[in-house]
Amino acid sequence: MSLTAQTSFTVTSWEEKPYEGSTDELKITQALVTKNYTGDIEGVGSVIYIMKHQADGTASFIGLEQINGTLKGQAGSFAIEQTGHFDGKEAKGTCQIKTGAGTGDLAHLAGNGNFSAPVGMLGNMNLNYNI
Repeated sequence: MSLTAQTSFTVTSWEEKPYEGSTDELKITQALVTKNYTGDIEGVGSVIYIMKHQADGTASFIGLEQINGTLKGQAGSFAIEQTGHFDGKEAKGTCQIKTGAGTGDLAHLAGNGNFSAPVGMLGNMNLNYNI
């Protein structure tokens, strides 16, 4: 049986720097980001993004995030793989939790979902998952 979770997050830190080998013609950056989650997920997330920026202000990105906390009251941590695009106003993407990427009560967590974050510090994520 698939379950759903809705959560909001606040970005609490963002440290971005050019990725090794990045040039003006091929701007690639790495960002280390911390988030606080509230809602069906309560906890802290730490993510690393690799981003490819375009001259028009858009970007595509991939990320790997570890969230420590609770999912609807079940405690543990889990990793989320992310892919997405920033259109200059909002970042949107999909995420996946693969079986075996969790600990504690969340050891057997698996699922997928989507997220959005307009320019600023706030965003939302929706997950469909099995535990």
